[in-house]
Amino acid sequence: MDHRQLSMVADKFQWVFSEPLLNTCGKDVQFCRRQRVITPFRLALALTATCASQRVETIADFHCGFNALFGTTVTYKAFYNQVAKPHFADFARTMAARLISDMTLKVLGFEKGRAFGEFRHIVIQDGSSFAIHDGLREVFPGRFKAIKPAAVELHTTMDLLCDAPTTVVLTPDTTSEQAFLPEPPSLRDSVLLADRGYVDLRYLRRVQDEGGFFLIRAKAGMNPQVLEAFREDGKRLRSLRHTSLQTLHAQLPKRQRVDRMVQWHVDGVPLCLRLILSWNRRTKSFGYFLTNLPSKQYPLEGICRAYKWRWYVEIPQPHYGSRESLSLAAA
Repeated sequence: MDHRQLSMVADKFQWVFSEPLLNTCGKDVQFCRRQRVITPFRLALALTATCASQRVETIADFHCGFNALFGTTVTYKAFYNQVAKPHFADFARTMAARLISDMTLKVLGFEKGRAFGEFRHIVIQDGSSFAIHDGLREVFPGRFKAIKPAAVELHTTMDLLCDAPTTVVLTPDTTSEQAFLPEPPSLRDSVLLADRGYVDLRYLRRVQDEGGFFLIRAKAGMNPQVLEAFREDGKRLRSLRHTSLQTLHAQLPKRQRVDRMVQWHVDGVPLCLRLILSWNRRTKSFGYFLTNLPSKQYPLEGICRAYKWRWYVEIPQPHYGSRESLSLAAA
């Protein structure tokens, strides 16, 4: 991070953790009427500092962090009574939203004219499930009731260019993932990376109509009409044209990837997209990628390598955000 970016982060930090602003926020959500020792500002700062500096497992960790940060001797009961208030959740949610929205800074990019250089955002969407105490099964039912009757799912939208999440929503594990996809207008001049659980042809049409792009892992059972097919070396596969995908699996080449222009009829209107097939030697099966990125600027190899960026929302790595790794994948 250079000096200019460091200065911007410092300014953003002072704005997000402004004492008058956070105290006003606490009053607005009816969390705090009278300000004593545990003010909304102090509580917000202590919660953030404690999470950033140590592993937090209990409320007592926050209590100790609060007293250490401000040199106070607030009792555990007094601290607990504050965080147990019904409106504390509203205050914490508002504070987290401010952190996510205001503390982001574009730290990655592509050279102008290169692949992915024209996009304002590279958006990654995914959900991760976590088992919780079985006693919460009525409020947070799990999908696998026999094994984990209570579970939650964390739906996260991340902007890869900012190396930061933009939306985080916690729901019961049974809630559909597709409900948390970004609104199509927000994806104008952007590209969405998502797993096969997010495939919704009506949604993809809306994204395309709004001037957005996507790269999504497709489902094996999809059966569109094949309009054109090209092998990775550029050879046109005439025998695979104008037929359904499922009838052609025996004829698909396994030594080279295949780029197909396929078509569905969505609400009576044709939807033409690229469907890329790649043979996985380890699993002995085909992988499918669905995209509307133009083939001239985004060839097969670049598409398949770029999809690996989606894993960054699930498996954070210390070095994944380097400009070099993104440029290599887009090459």
